[in-house]
Amino acid sequence: MDVDKIISKIQNGDFKDVKRFIKKNPDQVNNRNSKGVTVLMVACEQGNKELITLLTESGADLNISDEDKKWTALHYAVEKHKTDVVAFLVSSGANVNKQDSGGNTPLHLAVKKNYEDVVKVLLNSKENNNLQVNQQNELGWTALHFACRYGSKDVVELLLKHKDTDVKAETKQGSTPLQLASAHRHKEVVDFLQQQNGINANKVDEEGDTPLHLAVQNHRTDSVAFLVSSGANVNKQDSWGDTPLHLAVWNNYEDVVKVLLNSKENNNLQVNQKNNFSATALHVACQYGSKDVVELLLQHKDTDVKAVMEDGSTALHLACRYGSKDVVELLLQHKDTDVKAVMEDGSTALHLACRYGSKDVVELLLQHKDTDVKAVMEDGSTALHLACRYRSKDVVELLLQHKDTDVNAVTNHGYTPLHLASSHGRTEVVDFLLKQKGMDVNKVNLKGDTPLHLAVQKHKIDVVAFLVSSGGNVNKQDSGGNTPLHLAVKNKYEDVVKVLLNSKENNNLQVNQQNELGWTALHFACRYGSKDVVELLLQQNGTDVKAETKQGSTPLQLASAHRHKEVVDFLQQQNGINANKVDEEGDTPLHLAVQNHRTDSVAFLVSSGANVNKQDSWGDTPLHLAVWNNYEDVVKVLLNSKENNNLQVNQKNNFSATALHVACQYGSKDVVELLLQHKDTDVKAVMEDGSTALHLACRYGSKDVVELLLQHKDTDVKAVMEDGWTALHLACRYGSKDVVELLLQHKDTDVKAVMEDGSTALHLACRYRSKDVVELLLQHKDTDVNAVTKQGNTPLHLASTRERTEVVELLLKQKGIDINKVNLEGDTPLHLAVRNQHYDVVASMLAQDSVKLDIENDDKRTPLLEAVYAAHIGIVHEIITCGAKMNAVDKDGNNCLHIAAEKEEFHSEVKRIPILDECCRELQLDKDRRLSEIVVLSYLASHGASLYHRNDEKVTPLDCIENQHLKEKLKTFLQSLCWWCQEKKATVTLHPCRHTICCQNCCSQMTFKQCPICRQHIRSISGFVCPKSEEKAVQTVAESVECPKCKEKVESFESVMVEEKHLHRVSQKLAGKWQPLGRELGIRQYELDNIKENNPLNVEEQGFQMLLRWWRGNDPEKRTLQILKAALERTECQDALECLSSEFN
Repeated sequence: MDVDKIISKIQNGDFKDVKRFIKKNPDQVNNRNSKGVTVLMVACEQGNKELITLLTESGADLNISDEDKKWTALHYAVEKHKTDVVAFLVSSGANVNKQDSGGNTPLHLAVKKNYEDVVKVLLNSKENNNLQVNQQNELGWTALHFACRYGSKDVVELLLKHKDTDVKAETKQGSTPLQLASAHRHKEVVDFLQQQNGINANKVDEEGDTPLHLAVQNHRTDSVAFLVSSGANVNKQDSWGDTPLHLAVWNNYEDVVKVLLNSKENNNLQVNQKNNFSATALHVACQYGSKDVVELLLQHKDTDVKAVMEDGSTALHLACRYGSKDVVELLLQHKDTDVKAVMEDGSTALHLACRYGSKDVVELLLQHKDTDVKAVMEDGSTALHLACRYRSKDVVELLLQHKDTDVNAVTNHGYTPLHLASSHGRTEVVDFLLKQKGMDVNKVNLKGDTPLHLAVQKHKIDVVAFLVSSGGNVNKQDSGGNTPLHLAVKNKYEDVVKVLLNSKENNNLQVNQQNELGWTALHFACRYGSKDVVELLLQQNGTDVKAETKQGSTPLQLASAHRHKEVVDFLQQQNGINANKVDEEGDTPLHLAVQNHRTDSVAFLVSSGANVNKQDSWGDTPLHLAVWNNYEDVVKVLLNSKENNNLQVNQKNNFSATALHVACQYGSKDVVELLLQHKDTDVKAVMEDGSTALHLACRYGSKDVVELLLQHKDTDVKAVMEDGWTALHLACRYGSKDVVELLLQHKDTDVKAVMEDGSTALHLACRYRSKDVVELLLQHKDTDVNAVTKQGNTPLHLASTRERTEVVELLLKQKGIDINKVNLEGDTPLHLAVRNQHYDVVASMLAQDSVKLDIENDDKRTPLLEAVYAAHIGIVHEIITCGAKMNAVDKDGNNCLHIAAEKEEFHSEVKRIPILDECCRELQLDKDRRLSEIVVLSYLASHGASLYHRNDEKVTPLDCIENQHLKEKLKTFLQSLCWWCQEKKATVTLHPCRHTICCQNCCSQMTFKQCPICRQHIRSISGFVCPKSEEKAVQTVAESVECPKCKEKVESFESVMVEEKHLHRVSQKLAGKWQPLGRELGIRQYELDNIKENNPLNVEEQGFQMLLRWWRGNDPEKRTLQILKAALERTECQDALECLSSEFN
């Protein structure tokens, strides 16, 4: 039975099977489930004492913890309030101090749950002499902290009876038991704790609160009195700077305030102490407290009524802003109150009362002899300004009854009280102000606004009516020249417009008055599309429908420009409209109607005689604009209207484009078709650069547009632009495969046509387009794959430059492709691919037999030198693998080692190169330096590049290496590479000449007779290790290698291996057949060409170098007699075959 089944049975009350199982399997009593829970823990949770006793007697571990909460059996028993079980476990030796994942002991849990009986058991058990009653959990809480937090007075008493309980213990946040009891309003606990010795009444918690602060906040008046009498610091400030008096006042606890102010122990009370917000208790009382609390503070002899906060506020300021009339009255009765005191922004008590207070408070202040009604704030506002903006008519009326109030006073921005009342729509206040003697209804502020301007802008229609009827000037202009009518129309306030137009007082309204930009009210109405307002204005006698702004715009043009069709239609019906009037952009109403796609308006204007050929400032006619926006319906109207017999369909704009040019660039097939159907459309028309419609369609258009043009009888497919571009050139540079295909199908298309720089369509396709386009061109019989530009570049050059691998591979498959063609700078396509670091392109070229690796450009650089200059190790490795000359030099005499020495690091190791690791090991460098210049230099030198070659400045590559230690290491390493594989270190030594020339791998696959260096006869070798027993072995002449330990022989290849001496003999018999034999042995043509070039006129040496290239380039198992014989037979080299046979007989 597994643990989970046992636990399930216990939880279901089935104890018999569990007891039976435990008795039979006592060794499994401490088994756990996946959560680390034991059978004992569950039994304690259920409280079955008989089972618990059995488990304990069977060896159950009482102190094992579970995985989740880290609870022991005792924790489980305490949590479930199993008092008898707790007593049994404690008496049986359970650890009472064991902590769970939160650091809580069983005592913590019992106290937190207020299990008084369990607490007694834990505290009083005889076995509990080691109980740590002050043990803290992760938050620093002891059991006493929990008891005080949850208000368990009986538990607190139990804990404090324990001799070791620390009543002053602090949590990690600095809270004592007393503070926790105070904070949670447990009065009985607080009172009890305060009677204990050692209580610190001034201890602060993390918030800076002392027990006195907490008692005040919780309105525990008795506790406050007790703490004060016990010496608690009444001036102690919390983290907000508040003293207990601040808190009592803030909460309006009048009884607590009395205790703090009147206690005999409080002779040192600092009643004017300020908190972090610079407020005294009186400030707080005037803001939040009652009249009684304020009165108590004012009765205190030390209270400073004039104390100010950081912003200059006094108690009176705050009372006027927040308090009641009673509080203000109390303060005004105090002899020290300063009614004229001002805040930082210049506000007096009266300003605040008019801004925030009540009529009663304002009345009180006005009755005070020192109140200054004319006092102004920093922005120039008087009390009347604030009252007119924020308060009711009653407050304004009170102020205006004062003899010193100035009804026309202005702020720093020129606002009068009437401006503010009008702007904020205080109709009653406006009405009352207008009745005042000397009131200036047309006073302007600094922006030139009258009260009427502001009322209109804020859409206060009732105020507008009041102001107009009281003499408000309806023609007054603000700083922008706008009248109230301008503003009403601009904001589309039709109701306000009606008031201004229809008022009896408005006989002198100037409806055509212009602002600084020359706009009338009608211009604004047309600009913002207010048809109803337009109708209202045109109903006025004298409204000028032809009025022009300073930029020359008429109302009709503005309505057209902003697509207000209804307004346009309405205006067009008015007498006096000029359909051909142009604005500052040169647009006529017809231009604007076209731009805004108002087809009906276009038709109406055309039928009304609008000039269809009129050009705007860009030279565009309405037809140009319709085509540019692809408005097919508008194009039809312009082309087909009966009134359009004089339409100039081929008119050019400032960019020399006709409508057809624009359509081929921006329009759709349908628009192009409409233009082509027009009898006068000129398909051959050219722009300044020679572009025809077909040129533009091939560059910008779709296949459908190109197809339409090609079907037209007048289209010239061979037309060329100024720099020689034909339609096919443009399609290959910018267009799609479909367009190119269409052009190639046309009989007049010239595939060989060249641009000024000599480029054919294939050049452009290889440089810019996809493989599909190139493939199409290559299928054409006239395409020249080797055509050259004026710079000597073939299509392959351009494709190689741009890393178009698919295109390069396609070109390389073409019959007659010249892969080694050089341009005017001597570069082959391979040079360009290497220089631009296009690895895949380089790899594709190197796979070609015809590629030449050692062609020099004008800088005398071969592709290998270019690769080293580019520091691309992947390309360097590929070129070297293909057999490039290692000691080629550039125009300065530098070989590849000179160039490598100047690089800090190489990059792009596409495929891992094992020899770089070997170089690192030999040079004792970390592998992260495997692409450093010294490692690459050693790699290049190991492939035959000379460390001792001097350039034109007589400097060798070794001279370029500053680190002498690495320089010596490099020399040693290069001397010790295997003579055959040139990759691994040579460890096998030949005797008696003592040349160390071979690695372990190569040695295990061959038998030595002569040293390849000195040609001396070999008697024995040393340094070979048997691959099976790892014991050193000795190989004698013409015998297999034998291990002295395992006595096994390493297989001899004497019967099948070809040695270098055989190559000399065979090469003497090859004559001119050495090249066919080389191809048969897998040597690529460019390698054979290099051999021939390096050994001119010496056929025998050519044959030997070819065979040596084969022999060194293959693993030992691939350079066998059988392979060489088969190749000789296939190439019919009979003399060489007989010579080889005699060598092995």
